Amino acid sequence: MPTYRKTNITAKNGINFARSAIEGGGSLFHKIDAENDLGIDALIELIRDEKPLNRQVAVQIKSGPSYYNSSGDECLIPIDHHRDYWLNHPLPVAGIVYVPSLEAAHWVNIKSFLKDHPERTVIRFIRSEANRFDSTTFSKLFVPSVLSEVPDLSLTEALKLFRSEKPDESYLGLIVSFRKHPNSLEGWDQLIQNFIEKEIDEIPNVLIYFLAHIPWHGDIWYSGESINQETKDHVRSRMAKFSRSEVLKLLGFIDEENSIARGTIGQSVEAIISSLPNVNRILESIVLDPTLAEFQRECAAIILAMNSGESAVPTLRILSDSGSWYAGELIEHIRAYGGVNPYA
Repeated sequence: MPTYRKTNITAKNGINFARSAIEGGGSLFHKIDAENDLGIDALIELIRDEKPLNRQVAVQIKSGPSYYNSSGDECLIPIDHHRDYWLNHPLPVAGIVYVPSLEAAHWVNIKSFLKDHPERTVIRFIRSEANRFDSTTFSKLFVPSVLSEVPDLSLTEALKLFRSEKPDESYLGLIVSFRKHPNSLEGWDQLIQNFIEKEIDEIPNVLIYFLAHIPWHGDIWYSGESINQETKDHVRSRMAKFSRSEVLKLLGFIDEENSIARGTIGQSVEAIISSLPNVNRILESIVLDPTLAEFQRECAAIILAMNSGESAVPTLRILSDSGSWYAGELIEHIRAYGGVNPYA
């Protein structure tokens, strides 16, 4: 007697859930027959406001308890022999995991995951609001992500995400709050508070880049709504209260490979620090502090040299005498050119 396995039912439930979310979001779902399935279960034809966008997304859909780890609240997609096929597919490739017990689905950018984790045999990703896949988030989050657009979320929605302990939710909230609501004083207050309260490894570099939009520097390119003067004055007043602790934290974002140069996080750090009132006194205390790492002291030294020129030499001399060849180079540069400009 023929049988119809429960796994077939579970798989079909996943397909139907994805179809419902996609069609409910106004786009088209084209299922690929099983005999033609090489690692792609369906194609999504993106449509917005009833008009085709001439863009498609390939999707792999997994459904069932074996693709969900409840203890870690993470979704799983075995890579098997699909790695090269997915990586070389001409379309964006999304993985969707439907969890029947939760009646919810979540998605991952498969190509990005494989590029970031070339040794992994299983795609693992935490369930979150940022990757939830249903008819609402399909239009608000999934489609903008595929199109490299910033989701059009309200400030309330964005800040709720930003306050999340889940990194991808917090990152999405950060991007939306800055890009879509650049003149929200509440949004800026939360960005600054996040910087003050969080540890360095919990803060994405892009937050520092966003803060650098206030003092500005030559490698900031901006589109969309401009930051108005009222907002700039408000944020400047908040950053003016930064203490030695915040300056040290900012210096901690500078990496030794790139240091302070055009187009680096160091450039954004320098722009913020140099805009702070009476910061040279703080920089001097950091340069002269032997308990700090030499690289951190050297980063403070170059910003001090940029701001103070010849008058920074006595402080730089002390750092040089303690064994820093870099401080000696700064002194020679000031003697030869009257100052230091790492962006020249």
